Amino acid sequence: MLRNIIAFLLLWLGLVIESSLFQIPPLDTIQPNLVLIILMVVSVTRGPRTALVLGVLIGLVQDVDFGSFIGIDAFTYGFIAYFAATVLSQFLQRNIAITFLFTVVFTFVQEWMTFGFTRLFDITGFAWNTAMTQTVWQMMVNGVFLLLLYPLLTKLLVPPEKRSYASSHEDMM
Repeated sequence: MLRNIIAFLLLWLGLVIESSLFQIPPLDTIQPNLVLIILMVVSVTRGPRTALVLGVLIGLVQDVDFGSFIGIDAFTYGFIAYFAATVLSQFLQRNIAITFLFTVVFTFVQEWMTFGFTRLFDITGFAWNTAMTQTVWQMMVNGVFLLLLYPLLTKLLVPPEKRSYASSHEDMM
């Protein structure tokens, strides 16, 4: 339970940093989707149910604060978090390479789901080639930021391994 609260606070902090620090002119060209990056690590470490709930909650917060419609980010983050956690649970080995691959792929999915919904509701006037250029840039930026944040996030979200007396005694010999 405590790790889930920590995960939500990390998502909230990512949203605050993304919407404040990365809006300052020298940094505004980068703009990583920290919420999606943290959500992918939550999907790897906490499981499908927790990832779904946290994805919907942080998406709803983002929709209320910054969105034109309530529900677009809540749906896309919830869908991506649940789908990523379900697919990632099939892998026996969860490491940075698999998480990197899934972060890049789900960045693409999230960007195009959001683009599709905004085109459907006639919110955006972007053409598909502009959206594709922005998506490729976002995939690269999110991948780099995942590589930078992965050690810290896993340390905060994965509980420490409990060792028995026998295993620690064997290590000393």
